[in-house]
Amino acid sequence: MRTRLPTLFCMVMMILLFQTTTPVGAATQADSQATAQATDRSYVGADTCIECHEDYYDSYMKNRHGIAADPRTPEAQMGCESCHGPGSEHVDADGEGGIRSLNADSADGAAINNAACLQCHAKGGQALWHGSEHDGRNLSCTSCHSTHNNYANNLAYESQEETCRQCHKSIRAELLRQSHHPIREGKMNCSDCHNAHGTLADKLVDAQSANTKCFECHADLRGPYLWEHPPVVEDCLSCHVPHGSSRNALLNAKTPYLCQRCHSNAAHPSQLGARSNAEAGQSVYRVLNNRTFYRACLNCHVAIHGSNHPSGKSLAR
Repeated sequence: MRTRLPTLFCMVMMILLFQTTTPVGAATQADSQATAQATDRSYVGADTCIECHEDYYDSYMKNRHGIAADPRTPEAQMGCESCHGPGSEHVDADGEGGIRSLNADSADGAAINNAACLQCHAKGGQALWHGSEHDGRNLSCTSCHSTHNNYANNLAYESQEETCRQCHKSIRAELLRQSHHPIREGKMNCSDCHNAHGTLADKLVDAQSANTKCFECHADLRGPYLWEHPPVVEDCLSCHVPHGSSRNALLNAKTPYLCQRCHSNAAHPSQLGARSNAEAGQSVYRVLNNRTFYRACLNCHVAIHGSNHPSGKSLAR
């Protein structure tokens, strides 16, 4: 105890010395700016906003942001000005500027607009927004969301698909192909696989990897298997297109050409062919030589994702 007293005494003296040498009321430059801003601008209340923006206020009051009984909502704080900022300058300027508009094309920029949303929405699914792909492209929250449209999840458009396809035109084209995930039928949403607000995986996939996400629905293909197919273990996207394909089963190429990217077709019946004129009228099984007539690898190798059969080394069982 005796050895610690001098140390504690020195710490107390240093604190007192700092307090006496620092001018009372000194503030940082940021504090000074914040104080000046607060002095120049003041809150005018929602009643003032209604005089010009009644339609916007009515739509705002119909969604979760307008529930005054919930202390987490803007309505329980400063109403419209919780997000748009103090409105005194806006009123003094007869509605010309002086307030945060929050429009996606606002001159304030995405960072300032997003700060209004992130003061509440910075946890859960939005925790990884900073540094995400959409944040890196200076996308505003209001590019996808609106508190005045009263769509589900405050989307700016009627559905997730319509919201996402405003930018992702190529993905929309893939969803229109004959083999596709049932997004356009309404059985799936983009958010079933992606988190638009940020993830740890690539392509905003809401899982540790693309394979992990696929296995959430296709658990029967997860394995482990006694005989594994290496591309399946490595990446489902080696053979499949996730959004839509012109080939069956979302394949990114037609068999056997897909298989021949890794497997040589030499000395194996893996080439598509047809009967010659001399073989016309004969059964394809009779004239079968080194070709599979109008057939593919999967006719024999049916366990393409893996096999647990003791004799399934060739993935035929």
